[in-house]
Amino acid sequence: MNIIRKLFEDKKNFYNIIVAIFLGILLIAFSGNFFNSNKNETSNIDYKGQSINTTNNTYEAQLESRLKMILSQVEGVGDVDVMITLENGKEIVTKDDSLRENSKTNEEALNGDKREIFSDKEQYSTVKINGDEPLVLKEINPKISGVLIVAQGGGNVEIKNMLIKATNSLLGVELHKIEVLEMK
Repeated sequence: MNIIRKLFEDKKNFYNIIVAIFLGILLIAFSGNFFNSNKNETSNIDYKGQSINTTNNTYEAQLESRLKMILSQVEGVGDVDVMITLENGKEIVTKDDSLRENSKTNEEALNGDKREIFSDKEQYSTVKINGDEPLVLKEINPKISGVLIVAQGGGNVEIKNMLIKATNSLLGVELHKIEVLEMK
């Protein structure tokens, strides 16, 4: 007990202990971000009615790998590489509650002056479930803005047209946003 008293009697030691405690608290608070940054994030993506399980992959990368896999199985295509670009990120629509209040107040002063006061107040809040988790109504996957396919058989007009039609059917992308090139 005397040792603790001696530590706190000297102002320099007191401030050093306070700074050390503060730095310890900051280290504990931020350590979760440093230690968890290497964890694999797993999520499910719904694509054309099928649920795709992704592990640390983006929606874009998952679509690219599936398209590459299916197109490489077509006869005459050979090796395939695919790049997909998206217009934006995934949109999550949550349930929101709103509260709107309207009020009208009439005031009359002793000298006979009259005035009306109008007040409108709106308040929005997101509905939460399980603590801080928002109630998600739907998730909207991003729109595909373009597809580039590089294939060994991409120089053949018939193969090129077949790849364009297949990509159009699978992803619903307009024909003019699909480009097929021959692999070197």
